[in-house]
Amino acid sequence: MIEILAAIRSEKPKFTAGVVLWDDVVIEAAPIVGYMKKQRWTRTRVRDYCRERGWSISVVYEQRREGRQP
Repeated sequence: MIEILAAIRSEKPKFTAGVVLWDDVVIEAAPIVGYMKKQRWTRTRVRDYCRERGWSISVVYEQRREGRQP
């Protein structure tokens, strides 16, 4: 399993939010982007959506882990 922590930044409206992905699926998200978790967005969908909205996204942390998502 690959665990990724990513930061999303927006200027309008101004916010910064975090998302956690396991095996390229959002499993945790800040409340402002909670729909990404609820709808189990993929890494590609998050990246494309951020690009469409003019938001930046960057990987803060990435680690390969043993085991599977609960």
